[in-house]
Amino acid sequence: MEDGRVKIKGGKRNMENKDRISKLNILVNHFKSNIDQYKSQSYDEANTRVDFIDKFFELLDWDVRNVEGYSEDYREVVREDKVVIEGKPKAPDYSFRIGGIRKFFVEAKKPSVNIKEDVDPAFQVRRYAYTAKLPLSILTDFEEFAVYDTRIKPSRDDRASIGRVFYCTFDEYEKNFDFIFDTFSKNAILKGSFDKYVAENKNKKGTSEVDREFLKMIEEWRSDLARSIALRNKDLEDVYALNTAVQTIIDRIIFLRIAEDRRMEEYGCLKAACRGSGVYRLLDLLFRQADEKYNSGLFSVEEWISNLAIDDKIISSIVNGLYYPDCPYELSVLPIEILGQIYEQFLGKTIRLTAGHQAKIEEKPEVRKAGGVYYTPQYIVNYIVEHTVGAKIKGYKPEEIESLRVLDPACGSGSFLVGAYHHLLGYHLEYYTDAKRIKKSVKVEKIYQVSENTYRLSTEEKRKILLNNIYGVDIDHQAVEVTKLSLLLKLMEDENVESAGKLFKHSHEKLLPDLSENIKCGNSLIGSDFYDDKNMSLFDKEELRKVNVFDWKERFPVVFRNGGFDCVIGNPPYSYILAKEEQAYYENQYKHQDYQKDLYLLFLERYYYLLKESGFLGVIISNTWLQSLTFKSIRRYLTSHYHWLNVLHIPEKVFNAVVDTHVIVFEKSRPRDVPFNIEIMKNGKATHSHSLSMNEIPFNGDPINIVSDRISRSLIAKIEKFSVPLSTVFKVYNGVKPFEKGKGNPPQSDTVMKEKPFVREGDKPGPEWKPLLRGSLIRRYKNLWDNNYWVLYGEWLAAPRDPVIFEEPLKIMVRQTGDSIIATIVESGFIARNNIHIIISPDNIYNIKYLLGLLNSRLTNFYYSFINPEKGEALAEVKKEHVEKLAIKHLDLSSNDKDKHDRLVSLVDQMLATQKDLHSAKTDADKKTYQQKADLIDRQIDKLVYELYSLTDEEIAIVEGKE
Repeated sequence: MEDGRVKIKGGKRNMENKDRISKLNILVNHFKSNIDQYKSQSYDEANTRVDFIDKFFELLDWDVRNVEGYSEDYREVVREDKVVIEGKPKAPDYSFRIGGIRKFFVEAKKPSVNIKEDVDPAFQVRRYAYTAKLPLSILTDFEEFAVYDTRIKPSRDDRASIGRVFYCTFDEYEKNFDFIFDTFSKNAILKGSFDKYVAENKNKKGTSEVDREFLKMIEEWRSDLARSIALRNKDLEDVYALNTAVQTIIDRIIFLRIAEDRRMEEYGCLKAACRGSGVYRLLDLLFRQADEKYNSGLFSVEEWISNLAIDDKIISSIVNGLYYPDCPYELSVLPIEILGQIYEQFLGKTIRLTAGHQAKIEEKPEVRKAGGVYYTPQYIVNYIVEHTVGAKIKGYKPEEIESLRVLDPACGSGSFLVGAYHHLLGYHLEYYTDAKRIKKSVKVEKIYQVSENTYRLSTEEKRKILLNNIYGVDIDHQAVEVTKLSLLLKLMEDENVESAGKLFKHSHEKLLPDLSENIKCGNSLIGSDFYDDKNMSLFDKEELRKVNVFDWKERFPVVFRNGGFDCVIGNPPYSYILAKEEQAYYENQYKHQDYQKDLYLLFLERYYYLLKESGFLGVIISNTWLQSLTFKSIRRYLTSHYHWLNVLHIPEKVFNAVVDTHVIVFEKSRPRDVPFNIEIMKNGKATHSHSLSMNEIPFNGDPINIVSDRISRSLIAKIEKFSVPLSTVFKVYNGVKPFEKGKGNPPQSDTVMKEKPFVREGDKPGPEWKPLLRGSLIRRYKNLWDNNYWVLYGEWLAAPRDPVIFEEPLKIMVRQTGDSIIATIVESGFIARNNIHIIISPDNIYNIKYLLGLLNSRLTNFYYSFINPEKGEALAEVKKEHVEKLAIKHLDLSSNDKDKHDRLVSLVDQMLATQKDLHSAKTDADKKTYQQKADLIDRQIDKLVYELYSLTDEEIAIVEGKE
């Protein structure tokens, strides 16, 4: 978890948290409605505590006012707790404790205090907690909320951001509530979540404040530059050119300023250019000098950019803001990876020109649609690089890997290519250093010594590795330029004035390479054949740029003459395609897609074309291709065209709360009957879980469960041996869909969609209305309908279904929402919504209650978790197809099986009766008694089901341990 960027864990919020958030929003709205009063100097700290801060922490289940009446030694929250600093007692406003042991402090301020920027309050809370040896503490005025890592020794000269690992404002509380509750609530302390968070961040330096503030800074630059250029250059009407000019100027300034702090340039040369007038002209002279020195495309002279008119005040403000004391950053140590993450966010917005030639900044449509920009964490980048590039070069000499080609075909800001380049640099340096150490012959220009036992690669060697090995493509021109910038800065990393002389001495060429032949702009999915048989006069400049066709063999001829790329890595974009012409092209060119085309699925097919034989693919993608019932074609393709090497399961949410991801590492070769590894990523570390063989995964396009190990798969095979699919004995139907525009008879209108006249809550509207069930009313062995939810059934509904289904005397209804099988018996007359599946027994071979006992058993949920790997994932659903595939023990009712059948029916009858008693129980004692009885019957049902499927004690342990 980093300052300003919370990784939400746990997926779904429970009902209690929803209630807490509801109360929190009341508090937030109250503050917001009177914010001017609360931010006035007359509103003091004491009132802030009583009115807001006390109530906030009560929502985290802390007994702030000691309502429970604990003794002073054991009260949970101690106000003005004493801690000795410099021999004098000081008083943090709150001490939060468990069992009398301090866990964290909270320092309160009044809202007129600027928590984010003022150094004194931050220094105060850090000193308090540091002296008391507490790892984390909080500083808040309710308007703002800051968490500090107080293991870092404080200094009075520290900025307020030093040691701050999280920050949000009051209007962001709901968004960040999961993190705050999961770390600082009383329950989080008791369950160890607080200590776990502390341990996870023990050796981490928070960087998100740098991310956030640096991003904010360069976004302000973009806005100011764009407005100035648009205002002063009326002839510049091309918004693409405007974006290019702004991006170029920012990139050049950042590069040269970083070079200054690394002392590769004279410190202050940029600032010196900003004295007086004609600032941009003087700055352009520096850019031209840099072009002579570095010889990279970054500073290539483009007269139209050089001739732009830009306000002196704008340029001077940007440049001066990068120097001490105005600048809080020491750019010489800013990791390139962090800069890439900042740029990833920066690239999510673009400049547009209004009709009045004013520049406006707005989010790109694809970013808005995706819900924001989500960059790949560095530990994922490292894993992919290690298992592709690292695996490919292991054991080879540098000269043997000169022809290795690494590609990211959707490179964004270049994080994967920087990671691959970093790995290659390290590999070469280690090889040459070891060779030097053991007196092997190494050409002098490969490395040079900067201190005792410390060597660095020469510039020439770093240039050669970059040009030989690193390739990228992106549809966004700005992204391509940022990737180039990131790679060039990576080349210069660790260089300074002490090594500069030697660095240049051993290079016969200019310092930086031109990357235009390595990093290119284009659409990785669409070639120039997109325009075959099309009238080109219909496509203007903007439309051509939007499609941005790219012919791989023509753009990388040498690579494809040698069979393609050795490694393809990255994080493909996730988005459904809307443009009709592009959709038609994809349908024609990509043969292994199902009806619902996502860009990442198209990339999965494209990768095969890009890789050479025996090449490695390593990407982080959504796990829907493995699990979704609709993605059969791409599964068949990937299982038949690749040999799988590693699948990294990532239970934590890497990008957001909805997309569940994993990493695949495949080899382009025929599948071999040898094991591949399944690993689990936890807290940024991958650990081996189990191995599977290619012949253990289905090749017919069925969903693939990579989480279950070989022992579990063997048990699944045994269960299936004694069973038949549910659909062979029972019929499964979807429930009724009441509303969908254009559906029903007559077709439903906007008015119907708005007013929803066919469904009512409350008293029964009339005799023709029927009871309606929704998924939330279905529980194990319970129907919670309470005479208050109704439907006017008829052909006017969007999907009414056959009424015969609902007239069955007894039927089973299975809840769709959730990650397990939840079912009960429902009598005739109830209508089910479309988030319920209905099961009937057309031939009445078995008593329907026999099936109910099987469905609600632990064994069936164990089996279900295998056939639906989405179990436990965000937004998991029990689909109709899943229900139909469930393994049902086939019984011969003319034999001894009848006794087992009848015993299970009897137990289910007892369970249904007990659940009714439990539901109607009035006293806590009765509820406890009936719940205990229900638990006992549940165990008896499970035991009988195990007997039906002939499970051993060891197999039962597997079911109960993994179900």
